[in-house]
Amino acid sequence: MKKTVLSFLFLVAVNTASAQGQHVLHAFYFFNVTNPAGVVAAMDEFKSSSCGSELPADVGLMAETINGSASSTHFLIVSYETMADFSEAQELTQTCADAATFLQEMRSAATPVTEYAIIPAIEVGDWTQDSVFMKFDMKVNNAELFAASWSELMDANVQSGVISDSYGLNRILLGNSEASHFVYIGAQDFESLVELDAKVRGSSAFEEYQSEVGDVRELLNTSLITPVMSWPKN
Repeated sequence: MKKTVLSFLFLVAVNTASAQGQHVLHAFYFFNVTNPAGVVAAMDEFKSSSCGSELPADVGLMAETINGSASSTHFLIVSYETMADFSEAQELTQTCADAATFLQEMRSAATPVTEYAIIPAIEVGDWTQDSVFMKFDMKVNNAELFAASWSELMDANVQSGVISDSYGLNRILLGNSEASHFVYIGAQDFESLVELDAKVRGSSAFEEYQSEVGDVRELLNTSLITPVMSWPKN
């Protein structure tokens, strides 16, 4: 490989430092939603409450527009700028009546499926400005080799002008998931995303990436993700 593990660790440090938002932890809560408007209304009410307005996190609702055989249709992503913010949020939501009301209202609109928390190893660009994403769930048995190879793939396509929006690599830290990592690429619209994916797969860098990671990663699922609503931290 062109890059050593040392250079990869430097790359992660640079990319993470330049990422938008500076989140250190994202918690994902997946649901099978029967009433999307009810989910939005429940979160609107909670975030406008005295308890919810103090939540030290950015919250987003995403639709899994195409998601293979997974039973979830949407997920909430709750993003924290510090680990202390996560601890504060847990204490807050476990002790306030508004959080209990929120959970009750959510039960009438959605059924929980699974949840996990991730550490963003690489976040490049401002993903909150993109309108659609491809998300690739993977099981990786050599994280350093995979991340270095995937970073080279992204670098090559940034330099060629193929990629100009957000992309990232995330390591699953806690929770129930068959995957150990996922990567994503974002775009302004679906047509651009499909064109981007085709160009990346058609690049010589992708051939090299495939040869390097074939024995260290198993692709479990590819999904199309569409942002629905966001509730920034006050």
